[in-house]
Amino acid sequence: MKRSFNYNFNRRTKIHTAVTLVVVAIIAVLLYHLYTGGFFSAWFISVVLALIALMILSIPRRIVLLDDKLEIQCISDITEFDIREIASLRKVDNKEMRWMIRVFGASGFFGYYGKFFDIKEFDIVNIYASEWDNFVEITDIYDTRTYISCRESDNFINTIRQAKELCQELSKEDDLQQAV
Repeated sequence: MKRSFNYNFNRRTKIHTAVTLVVVAIIAVLLYHLYTGGFFSAWFISVVLALIALMILSIPRRIVLLDDKLEIQCISDITEFDIREIASLRKVDNKEMRWMIRVFGASGFFGYYGKFFDIKEFDIVNIYASEWDNFVEITDIYDTRTYISCRESDNFINTIRQAKELCQELSKEDDLQQAV
């Protein structure tokens, strides 16, 4: 079984990304003209370009369900979950997400991703979202919570539950065959 769910940027994320890029470009041009020959403008441009490059490499692209794995594929990274280790899946309302504070990652620049602090639960969580809407919480058997945004959240949850049941049935059959 292979199923893919794409991330879709909403209008708010696109506007936030464009505004961020324009502001950074304006600051870079101003520093270049105000501090000609100075090291400050060169350092600023270098640091900002490096940060933007690192952030772009972490942009979530799609969620892929393989036979026994769930992958969150970013541009340069893949986060994997073993289907058998997923303890629960649930849709999350935006009101619950207002308690999240970014610790390390992006908030609106090509999406919302990284480590966030949940004030309500006093816990660090992972978020891979292209929009601040349609959240699904994935909790694994180690009590690690990961939030993803998926416009097809009901379909996504049902597909993962079916894949988990199929994996459990296959592992029971393997156990029976090994016992014989």
